[in-house]
Amino acid sequence: MKKLILLELSLLFLATTFQSDNPQGWYQQTLPVNDFVNDVFFLDSLNGWTVTQGRTNSNDTGYIFRTNNGGSYWTIQFSKPVDLKVVFMVDTLIGYVGGGSGSGTRYMYKTINGGISWDTILGSFASGGKVLDISFVNYDTGWYCDDDLFDGGLYKTTNGGISWVRQLDETFRPTKLFFLNKDTGWAACNSTKLYRTINGGMNWSLQFTSA
Repeated sequence: MKKLILLELSLLFLATTFQSDNPQGWYQQTLPVNDFVNDVFFLDSLNGWTVTQGRTNSNDTGYIFRTNNGGSYWTIQFSKPVDLKVVFMVDTLIGYVGGGSGSGTRYMYKTINGGISWDTILGSFASGGKVLDISFVNYDTGWYCDDDLFDGGLYKTTNGGISWVRQLDETFRPTKLFFLNKDTGWAACNSTKLYRTINGGMNWSLQFTSA
């Protein structure tokens, strides 16, 4: 929900900027490391996180950055040779970051202290593709999708990431997720289709296709 609100506010601010012809509506913010930004997540007007791609800087390193002043200043919380694709924070303490390595291993990291430390919850037993998106509705229940060609798809947890159950297989090719609550959610799949669930991912119905 936070990401949806952030997107709507961003579009509103962008429209206002163009309508008023005000070139000062947006301000460039500088990260401590020059790299491609893959995702950004804000809980409120001050607390935000962003992740970078890795393999585009001299160290082939992906970073997690944190701000607590609306982006005026960012600090490095995490760095590893991983292409970090997505960040999702449940609150100011608990959050998740996902991506994958050049060797083809998908990774997910979890923090319970606002990013001071991040523990690997996917990686050692998960091989193939990258984690593309993450959505949680509370401390326990969440989903992620990845692009592995053999055992990828959409996975659900009901215990805060300790274990995961696959709900959509790799043939759906889900790339983006959004869950409104523990029952209702959407998955963008195969670049052309939008699916909806109203029972927590047990069943999915096609809502839209562009092909």
